[in-house]
Amino acid sequence: MSTLDAVPTGIIRFGKEARLTPNPLARTRRLGAELLRLRTERGYSHAELSRKSGVSASVISRTENPLGDPGRKPGLLSIRRLLDTLDVPRGSREWTVIESYAEDAATSQWWDAATYTRMGDGQRTYALVEAGASTIREYSGLLLPGLVQTDAYARHRVLALTGDAPVSDPDPIVRGRLERQRQTIGNGLAQYHLVLEEQAIRRRPVPGDVMLEQLRHLLDLMSGDGVSVRIVPVDAQPGDGYAPRAPYAHVTYPDTDDPPIVVVDNVTKALLVTKPAEVTGYAQLHKRLREAALSDADSAAYIRQAADELAATTRKG
Repeated sequence: MSTLDAVPTGIIRFGKEARLTPNPLARTRRLGAELLRLRTERGYSHAELSRKSGVSASVISRTENPLGDPGRKPGLLSIRRLLDTLDVPRGSREWTVIESYAEDAATSQWWDAATYTRMGDGQRTYALVEAGASTIREYSGLLLPGLVQTDAYARHRVLALTGDAPVSDPDPIVRGRLERQRQTIGNGLAQYHLVLEEQAIRRRPVPGDVMLEQLRHLLDLMSGDGVSVRIVPVDAQPGDGYAPRAPYAHVTYPDTDDPPIVVVDNVTKALLVTKPAEVTGYAQLHKRLREAALSDADSAAYIRQAADELAATTRKG
């Protein structure tokens, strides 16, 4: 069934402007679904459509299944050739909507700039998923996630995670994390609901002064609109199945026809979860975690107390 009857309606308010900011990965997925539908309805195999359109079978396959290479941008000329071959009338609503998906997916993004080319493939995947988000529901167990890290905290974590192959220049990775923050919660463009285990606040994976700055930065973020941070105490009793195996982010978009997606951090790379039942499962998990956690106000008080205790220790040192 085509989704072309659904007109994009997602609006994000920024200052006095209202604007639609399509997520490029969501549009790539919708583009692939429409091309697959059309090819199936017309009865073409990949090879037959390739022969008739002049577009390689591998390009057709990758366009229909974009998650194998989520950062890949579609070629607009190839998409138009495919639409012509699939007998979609130029200027029709069907042509216009599918072409708009391709254009949105092909638009250059901030992470395409030379400044960010070395920020890392995993982080680029996170940036791709977060772009244009309306809500980001994130969980982390032992560390503060990239969207709330300070420059110093991020720099220490980059150096600590490189093991025997140290990064000669951590700046590109750190810049990427700070820009991700600015592009989402930093500008109030997304509602951000973070759940942290108590250990993420109490444990010190960075020097004391850096951790103190980080905790104060977290409190500053919490004082702004659209940012919720809740702490799960170690003695919380939320019921079965509440403990995630890895950090994750569940992301939704203002256009409700752009399917939500989950990014799971498994250290070596970011994994994308897209099956609707699994994505819904993460949303339900996050709801249970928030219910098990301290309230926003109590979480802020907890973080403030941890910062005060750390400040006292740092002064003594």
